[in-house]
Amino acid sequence: MNIKQKIFEYLLKKQPAREPLFPHLDQPLKMLIIYESDVLERNDAIKSIRQDLLRRQMDVTMWGYVAKKEIQTLILPQSRILGLTDYNWLGKPKEDVVTDLQAEHYDLMIDLTTKPCLPMRYLAMYADADFKAGLNLGEGIHDMLLSLPDLTPEQGEIATVEATWLYDQIMRYLTTIKSND
Repeated sequence: MNIKQKIFEYLLKKQPAREPLFPHLDQPLKMLIIYESDVLERNDAIKSIRQDLLRRQMDVTMWGYVAKKEIQTLILPQSRILGLTDYNWLGKPKEDVVTDLQAEHYDLMIDLTTKPCLPMRYLAMYADADFKAGLNLGEGIHDMLLSLPDLTPEQGEIATVEATWLYDQIMRYLTTIKSND
């Protein structure tokens, strides 16, 4: 574990304890989707996920990350892609990014990150959400964890297939699990 990861783990432990509140998908929710953007910032799979959530009458905000300095996509109230310049040398988001992220409270955060990525882990940690769902990457940020099966290159672009699969699985479980809340 390098120094950046150790600092992240330390900051994660310092976060106040949360009491997760299970989301009920049969009513409109304010949702945050965080994802790894493709280098060209097209994100076709993410756009189709957004359309699915809008059909379900959800209020959706999307935050992506791509490891490059110049971002071509405009910052919009409901959609934003972050790049290397939005983070410090430790991989931690700059204060204005954290302030913008925490300016909204969400009922549900879905993390479509499919591999360990420190900038995405920070976004998931700092997001103000009642319930957080994502892939089991071993850090203890999420309230609901899923494991990803091995996918083969023949199934298409791996990151796209994984994000779509992960979204489908999270929505399936959230729909079928009943909460005692």
